Amino acid sequence: MGSLAMGQMTPRASRERDSDAPCSVAAEDRRFGEAGVVAVAGKPQSGDLRQLLERDGILIVETEPYRLTAAEFELIDRHWSDSRSKNSSFNPNTGHTVGVVGAPEVVAGLGAVMARYAEWSRNLVAEFFPPYHGVLEVGRTSLRRRSVQDEPPLSRRKDDRSLHLDAFTSQPVAGRRILRVFNNVDPTGAEREWAIAEGGFEGFAHRFRHRARRLLPGEAALLESLSLTKCRRTDYDQIMLGMHDAAKRDRDYQATAPRRHVSFPAGATWLAFTDQTPHAAVSGQCALEQTFYVPVEALAEPASSPLRILERLWGGALV
Repeated sequence: MGSLAMGQMTPRASRERDSDAPCSVAAEDRRFGEAGVVAVAGKPQSGDLRQLLERDGILIVETEPYRLTAAEFELIDRHWSDSRSKNSSFNPNTGHTVGVVGAPEVVAGLGAVMARYAEWSRNLVAEFFPPYHGVLEVGRTSLRRRSVQDEPPLSRRKDDRSLHLDAFTSQPVAGRRILRVFNNVDPTGAEREWAIAEGGFEGFAHRFRHRARRLLPGEAALLESLSLTKCRRTDYDQIMLGMHDAAKRDRDYQATAPRRHVSFPAGATWLAFTDQTPHAAVSGQCALEQTFYVPVEALAEPASSPLRILERLWGGALV
């Protein structure tokens, strides 16, 4: 297995700029929070990194950063998404870019940045997690341009500053894992900080599953027929959505849940199973994110997946 460390690494800067460029920020000697907070892995020479990622649901990888040109940094720095969308996004399966305001060249430019990031992320998963790569389903690519601290969320449900697990209203996953590849591309060089709740998925599920429910008879077919979901919602999706909403509404949980903090310097790359690890954005502004869907059968330990844990707690199949 490649080099492994806990909680510390020296990321390489992701800027292709001159040393005296106004937004060039050295990333040397930065730390990812306190020692032991998040696992860090280099490229595996042999062995299997899946257990390391699946254990905590988050892993920082030591890799060549996703590189942007000076013109691309300038484009990201001056771009603001439309007022209706939390993020700008690109669909690698259709080539469509949404959530972008500006001239056609702005839309095309940001679409090209995200399209290239989608391919870069696929290659990264292939390099670090070969058993996942062959069965991945590619989801959307997003540019998270909004300032976590300075811009109000569009709604409480869309407030990523609250501890939550990812669950999608219109895109059922039917038990597949939500794997996301993140990269901090803030043009100012600012860190991006997360809070990660202690207790993992099982602790989260024990707290909130009683505030969730299964589907009502005929509910999934109705939602699909009305185009409110892109495919048939399952009991698993319904329960995950219920827990997601309950956690965001629970002021006591948000205020008192034990948590640890981790900071990702500019240029840092990390992967997260965002359906597993309760997390919240604390600070930061610009990040790229690529979503993949991973079948439970491709995991090193399928029994520890959210689907299998919920099936044990609910006493039966949920998909």
